[in-house]
Amino acid sequence: MTNATRSKEAHSSKAERREAERRRSQRNRIVAVLSVLAVAVVIGAIALSGGGNDNGESTGPAPTGDVTIDRASGPQLQVGDSIPAFTAPMLGGGMMAWDDYLGAPTVLAIWAPWCPHCQVELPRLSAGVDGHPGVQMVSVATAIGEQPGPTPEEYLASEGLTFPVGVDDADGTILQGMGVQSFPTTYYVDPSGKVVNVTVGEVPPDQLTQILDDLAATAA
Repeated sequence: MTNATRSKEAHSSKAERREAERRRSQRNRIVAVLSVLAVAVVIGAIALSGGGNDNGESTGPAPTGDVTIDRASGPQLQVGDSIPAFTAPMLGGGMMAWDDYLGAPTVLAIWAPWCPHCQVELPRLSAGVDGHPGVQMVSVATAIGEQPGPTPEEYLASEGLTFPVGVDDADGTILQGMGVQSFPTTYYVDPSGKVVNVTVGEVPPDQLTQILDDLAATAA
């Protein structure tokens, strides 16, 4: 073999190694890009689904058919009206039935988790009820996901609120049945189930205290 031949083969071998190295580098870049894209797709899917609760399930309205109320629709309930019987799934499991709360003065709040007035008023209501032994509080979360904001669980956890919460469906079955127009709408209900006061929006603390005093007196 001549020197020229050996030199030509050596040059060819170096060129092949460079080409192989180039191809390996290109493959590595492609793999890296695909990995980044895969992560982005997963993150995007989580964001579009609205995240999830601690059980890995997304929070949303109750399934159609799981919510019932003995009043299809109509004007907002007023003082002197009776709260219609209703049922709804509860946050944390189980079913809420309005009949279970009859027999004691009750604060019934209808709220949306994204509503800023609800976010202010619910802690006030909860604290007020805590200061009135014999008065109980129950609520229904509705219009879930209709505006940006926390899930019901996220909001309740952030405020340390523990009162029972029923979950309305996407049709707003309870919302429509009670004729609610604004959030929060709060009904103050005597032991027989009759409405003795109604408030909409945020209530001044002094006024709320008087309303709860009057409600507590219905237990006598």
